[in-house]
Parts: sequence; C-alpha cells; structure tokens
Amino acid sequence: MPQNRRFLLVRRPHGSPRAEDFALETQAIPPVPPGGILVRNHYASLDPAQRGWMDDAESYMPPIPLGDPVRATTVGVVEASDNPDFTVGQWVMGLNALEDYSIAHPGGFTMPIDVDAVPSPSSYLSALGAVGLTAYFGLTEVAKPQPGETLLISGAAGAVGSAVGQIGRIMGCRVVGIAGGPDKCRRLIDDYGFDAAID
Repeated sequence: MPQNRRFLLVRRPHGSPRAEDFALETQAIPPVPPGGILVRNHYASLDPAQRGWMDDAESYMPPIPLGDPVRATTVGVVEASDNPDFTVGQWVMGLNALEDYSIAHPGGFTMPIDVDAVPSPSSYLSALGAVGLTAYFGLTEVAKPQPGETLLISGAAGAVGSAVGQIGRIMGCRVVGIAGGPDKCRRLIDDYGFDAAID
C-alpha cells in the first residue's frame, strides 16, 4: 500500500532553516472527507514566503503550526473525490503541503488546470502560478509603466522580480534590477534581458 511521506515543521527556525527544524514522517494516506478530494502531489513550489509562514508571527496567512506539514503550492492529480466538481484523474493546483498526498477542500485556491496547454504541469507553479500572476498584475494593473520609462526592480533575481523585469521589457521599458552579488547581476542581464543590474 502506498504511504504518505510528509515534511513536518517541528521547530521554529531562527535565521536560515536547519535540518533539525523539520522531520520526515510516513503515515497512512488520509481518507477523503465529505465534499473533499485527495490529491497525489506531483510538483511542489519552494518559495521565500514559506520561510515567513514558519515564524510564529502575524502575516497575511497564519503560521504553520508545529507538527504540521510545511505548507506549499502543489500541482497534482485527484486520486479520490467526494466532490462532483472534481473527478479522479483530473489535474489540480492548490495550496497544500510538502507531502505525497493532500486532502483538499475545493474553493479558494484549489482549481483544475489544463496540463495539455503547457510544456510541463510545473508551469502552474511559476509563470502560470502565483509567481507569474503576482508579477504580471502587479506591473500591469498597479505600477502601469509606460514604454520608454525606466523600471527599477528590487529583489530582481528572485522569482517575481525576474518575471517583472521580463514583462517590463516586453512593455518597452528600460529595466534595471537590484540583486545581491555578481552572479545574480550577470544572470539578470545575460539570462533575463535586463538593461542593467545594481549589485
């Protein structure tokens, strides 16, 4: 019988997370609750936001309780369903955890995805996921730069920042990125097409 491997947060990190802050647990696959679905996670996103969720501090989301699996955006396949809107074999994206199998309650962030429309299902964790949507709508709906303007991006070598810079170039902006270290600055120019980088 398959088992559910889960990475649990067992201690609040101080500074950078250490191996001792986590535990790998194996347990039985949980039963599907009424109205819920069981998702077999195939991909999980590792994002800077997860570090903030590990702190016992107020934020836009509650902290991860000690003993719970580490929260993560995942892409996977519905293994079992007690919900008429989700069928076995359907690909979905949701805010689940670093574990093989997650119980999901449809609504909110859990949604079906079309894996035939992308080169890889993992695209829904980057360009078509929260990272890409944050970059796109933050730039086009909030900042609204005009062609010819200079766009300065802090954290430019990160997931959102690097996407903002590329979108800004497409919009006709001169793009300058701020990043830490010569390797990240080189990547901004050589790989992401920024006009300049500030270390």
